[in-house]
Amino acid sequence: MPRALILFEPPAAPEPLRMGLLGLGYNVADEIDDATRLLRRASAIEPDLILVTTAAPSAALFAATTALDQHAPAPVLVYAKNADAAVIERTIRSGVHTCVADGFSARRLPGLIAETRARFRLMRELTTQLHDATARLEERKLVDRAKGILMQSKNMSEDAAYTALRSLAMEKKQKLGAVAAQIITAARLLV
Repeated sequence: MPRALILFEPPAAPEPLRMGLLGLGYNVADEIDDATRLLRRASAIEPDLILVTTAAPSAALFAATTALDQHAPAPVLVYAKNADAAVIERTIRSGVHTCVADGFSARRLPGLIAETRARFRLMRELTTQLHDATARLEERKLVDRAKGILMQSKNMSEDAAYTALRSLAMEKKQKLGAVAAQIITAARLLV
């Protein structure tokens, strides 16, 4: 049974969300009324879904969802009674996956949960791809610097320097970037 965490910012009430979630087969693991507790509770519970209901998203909610996105990612759906386009954009930028500006509707809950979960998965995939691309770029920079060091110190061509790096990496059974970093460190020590 999937677990849900409800955050309700007073004067909003959790009852409609709780009843809607229970009707969809969710276990409501906890209900909190303080956004500053969101990260701690989500880390402890590891919910499959976080639902928030609020009159208007607060600065505390933005801070909490930003921290949540960085440290304990989970799909987040926010219902706000009052939210203009700028508030909705700020809400989404803070790590919320779906923001509904006209309040809660039980009829729309199943579709919004599906949308929220799909956006969460997409954002996780994009984050992973960005992390991988960044790591590859950093490794490429290290390899280029190490090649430059080998080319200058050993009077090698670029192809020969790359071949030497690759051979050393295979010999040491290490990644090319790790060997490049070692060469850069050694060159610094020799200067």
